[in-house]
Amino acid sequence: MSGPSVSLGGITREQKMLGAAGANILFIIMLFLDWFGASAGGFSVSASGTDVVPSWWILAIIAALAAAVLAAEALYIELPIRTDAVAGAWLSAFPFVYTLMLILDVPGGGRKFGIFLALIFSAAALALSVIAAREEA
Repeated sequence: MSGPSVSLGGITREQKMLGAAGANILFIIMLFLDWFGASAGGFSVSASGTDVVPSWWILAIIAALAAAVLAAEALYIELPIRTDAVAGAWLSAFPFVYTLMLILDVPGGGRKFGIFLALIFSAAALALSVIAAREEA
């Protein structure tokens, strides 16, 4: 007896790339939500992704570039430089790895919903872009 399986066979390559592009944009939005926080004695302190990630704008630019590359490839738009879904997959890997390292680096609790949503969206972007890049070959 096997468990349920996920099949992306009914989704076209272009839809996968557009999904990955959308997930990258959602990751950028998650940078502005609370990632960490603590409360004690009636006081609470929270920090968003922009507070926690040094030079967060670099991570946002990388995610935006990944979204642009993937969307351009899906919509058959030629960019000034030669790109493909593999470049989008590589760019999508950076937000995922950085968010995963941040979750694993901070001991104890205090993690808020924003960092988990950022991890989910960056993982979705990476998975969809890698699947689309493998279909390209």
